[in-house]
Amino acid sequence: MPAVLSASETRDFARRLMREVWETFDHTALPRFYHAAMVGHHRQQTLTLEDVSLRLQWDVLNFGESVYEIRNLVAGEDAFAIAFYFTCTMIKTGERFRTEVTYFYRLEDGKVAEFWLLSDGDFDYKQRP
Repeated sequence: MPAVLSASETRDFARRLMREVWETFDHTALPRFYHAAMVGHHRQQTLTLEDVSLRLQWDVLNFGESVYEIRNLVAGEDAFAIAFYFTCTMIKTGERFRTEVTYFYRLEDGKVAEFWLLSDGDFDYKQRP
């Protein structure tokens, strides 16, 4: 029988995901948080775990002084939504970049099975290092 996370456990998972993967752009941490067959959705893009890994590798080369300002985190059993502002300096140009982002995550057995991304910035999630 699949393990179901409580709302409190889901909230803790979300905080660890942000701290250990996204704030550090650590693509090596993905297997601890994402199923290998997970599916992501961003505008017209359907994303795989490899896309997420390559995106993190691109981010570490292009985003400096990154800050995640979490505005809201709502968690239930095996699902959560997180809204934040992401601010950084573009390494190549020195330009400051800021976007408002909301992710919706669905978990299975304590890992991300599917996510949906909404952002006010129109960027290609499938950037390559």
